[in-house]
Amino acid sequence: MIVLSFALASVCASAQYRNDVAVDSLDGIMVKKGGTLVLDGVEVLRNNAPEVMAEDYERWRKTNTGYKVGLGLTIAGSYLTVQALASYAFFRTKHEPLLLDPVAAKCYSGITCIHSACLAIPCLIAGIPTLCVYNSRLKQLARDYNEGHRNQDVSLNFGRKNNGIGFALNF
Repeated sequence: MIVLSFALASVCASAQYRNDVAVDSLDGIMVKKGGTLVLDGVEVLRNNAPEVMAEDYERWRKTNTGYKVGLGLTIAGSYLTVQALASYAFFRTKHEPLLLDPVAAKCYSGITCIHSACLAIPCLIAGIPTLCVYNSRLKQLARDYNEGHRNQDVSLNFGRKNNGIGFALNF
């Protein structure tokens, strides 16, 4: 069941980003890929952000840091949840552990389970909302950049597009 859900999640994630390559080829358009912003095929990183983001650099820096904190907390909480479940499964087994003292092994397993669960819950409670909030702020930052740097000319083009041949109205 778990393997199936991971497979479905990866298919959904790949479908979400399948058209990003075509978007990268547009001049001056910023897109959000994962946790980074991409402008003309180049990721906006700490070393090139002051030039690219100019007036929005501080906003980008805070948003990028918040996204990374939320992602870190979510990953740590997920890891601790798996550790708690594995410890609980070991604690509930009827097999004799390979250690010399079976009572100590069961006690250690129970303590690890409780400890991991007590750490996992706050990490997930703080990490998931933080990740969601800063993910939407990164999207908004890309939208604001595109609105501020948009070409104001209106044009109608005919030719090959991402999904075949057709007209494109650019404004």
